[in-house]
Amino acid sequence: MRVISIANQKGGCGKTTTAINLSACLAAKGRRVLLIDLDPQGHSSMGLHIDTARLQHTVYDALGNAQGVRMALDDVILKVAENLDIAPSDLGLSAFEQNMSMVQGRETRLKETIEALYQPYDYIIIDCPPSLGLLTFNALMASGEVFIPIEMGLFSLHGTGSLLEILDLVRRKTGHETRIKALATMFDGRTRIANEILKDIENHFEGSMFRTVIHAGVRLKEAAAHGKSILHYASTSKGCTDYMALAQEVLKEEKSAGVAIPREQAVSQSKQQKMQFSIHAPEARSVKVVGNFTDWSLSQGFPMDRHEDGSWSKEILLPPGVYQYKFLVDDEWVEDQNNPNRIEDPYGGRNSVLEIH
Repeated sequence: MRVISIANQKGGCGKTTTAINLSACLAAKGRRVLLIDLDPQGHSSMGLHIDTARLQHTVYDALGNAQGVRMALDDVILKVAENLDIAPSDLGLSAFEQNMSMVQGRETRLKETIEALYQPYDYIIIDCPPSLGLLTFNALMASGEVFIPIEMGLFSLHGTGSLLEILDLVRRKTGHETRIKALATMFDGRTRIANEILKDIENHFEGSMFRTVIHAGVRLKEAAAHGKSILHYASTSKGCTDYMALAQEVLKEEKSAGVAIPREQAVSQSKQQKMQFSIHAPEARSVKVVGNFTDWSLSQGFPMDRHEDGSWSKEILLPPGVYQYKFLVDDEWVEDQNNPNRIEDPYGGRNSVLEIH
């Protein structure tokens, strides 16, 4: 799985446009893609026709909201198109930095959330906010690669300096290496200044720049306004041709990046089954499924959904294997009464057992 941040603290550089359209084009080429909207403005979400005002859960809930409650990222993901999902955001995410200011491990919240994913993805694309705060730091720590969109403006290169400094700081302080590639955006070849700036960028990022250039065009803006990717809005436009070429260039790097999904792993992922867990607990305030598939970690347990009849349920994707689990009802461990298969645990209790063939 490749985790890629699209980052540049300078606004108006085509960052969200790139996140949306690269994700859509990779999905069209048969890769399973998750787009994480890490911008509190929610532009990636709105750009894919999601009404952020009606969202029940966002990526904020997966990172840890004001109440300190964390959901599984799987529970906030929405399907957008074939092979393309999104973890949406809204203005509530802007409180993340303040809420996490004194929390230990705040810089790796997103990394932990991604590592706990049960849905298989080939690519995770992170649309970073136009700033270099805690959210962007989380994205960089979670990513193996960073794509930097740079528009053809006079101060375009100046805006990348701070980001490169942050990346170097991350490397020196944590040892986390990220591969950097620049992407020229909003290019108008008819102007001399655009060609001069493109040459400057190529010199500055020699050997670390995409050959594909994203041309300026009204169709890309229209697609975003209609809540669609350029692929689904104007598939014959120059913008679509550019982003399909970028996706092809990204795919060609799979082997060299050393992160292509092995065939045996892909086969294993394709065999994953949806398992339904349920319990009747009308007085409970919260219920989780916890087991060896979460390393018995309470924080990684799957929060269950409450229903009007007092029952709770949760659907989880699991590959073939034998699993032990229990429900955590408020602060009490409870066996699954719907499952007669149990085994003694090391603490004198019993775990429920599930076998998937």
